[in-house]
Amino acid sequence: MSYPFELALRQYIAAFDGTNNISPAEFQTRFDNLYHQYFTFLPKDEKAMGEDGFTTIKSKEPLTREEVFEREASKLADGTKVTLIHFRKIGLDCIDIKLGLVNGGEEHAVRFVTTITAKQAVTSKEI
Repeated sequence: MSYPFELALRQYIAAFDGTNNISPAEFQTRFDNLYHQYFTFLPKDEKAMGEDGFTTIKSKEPLTREEVFEREASKLADGTKVTLIHFRKIGLDCIDIKLGLVNGGEEHAVRFVTTITAKQAVTSKEI
């Protein structure tokens, strides 16, 4: 079940080569192949040190599929380069994914656990 998802992910990542030479229609097709119509992204919670010395956790709101598309299209337009660091199956329908992102001089990695159904991502939780 994860093989078609991995292919869709690799094709999607290939669009983020830093050149922005993919048509909007092709980008939309790759996005649609990867993400289920009811996809939800759960961002990592923020930890902040309070004035009293205690750590507080702020939960971020989940992002809808449309919000994720807007963010990803913006990254594509900015010339962000994405590389797949690891893709590990951790359950029957769960995948641990780590991506490296480079935009200009900024470089960082993001990691998330994705649940797949019908060969598409239905939920991703940033860890």
